[in-house]
Amino acid sequence: MHDSSSNDCGACADAHFGALLNQTSRVIRRALDARIAAEVTTELSGARGMVLGDIVRAERQGRDVYQRDIEQWFNIRRSSVTALLQGMEQDGFITRSAVAKDARLKRLVATEKGRACHKEIEACIARFEDDLQKGIDPQQSAVARAVLEQTLRNAQHILQEGNSNQERGNTTC
Repeated sequence: MHDSSSNDCGACADAHFGALLNQTSRVIRRALDARIAAEVTTELSGARGMVLGDIVRAERQGRDVYQRDIEQWFNIRRSSVTALLQGMEQDGFITRSAVAKDARLKRLVATEKGRACHKEIEACIARFEDDLQKGIDPQQSAVARAVLEQTLRNAQHILQEGNSNQERGNTTC
């Protein structure tokens, strides 16, 4: 008998590697969001936490971050990034400051509140990673990482091929 609570995508995860990866990714994302909400803040789960993390890491490296960087890094539309950044700014996690050489550009900067929350989130993620890998032998973990990295490269290659076929005018169904 099938238990839909443990396998939200039905039997497809039993038959398809990609479906199992997708299901695993969604469950991990939800579990991490729940952990961050319970231990740190409900304001920075999901994309907001990732964006803040990238801003803080860029600052540590002495690099400026702009909205277009977030659009490219996360492959999301300008309107979505605008709404996300406005919310983060209103909640006091980041500021947007004009750049002297081009007033249209706004540099994204983490506030003290943002940096403090990011530090707590990093610690929370470290604990989460430990819990996620409980019972997994380090050798198994290394093999799994290698398989996932190759799978990612394969998917990127397939995506590039698909984009090339679209540009050439795909004549097949």
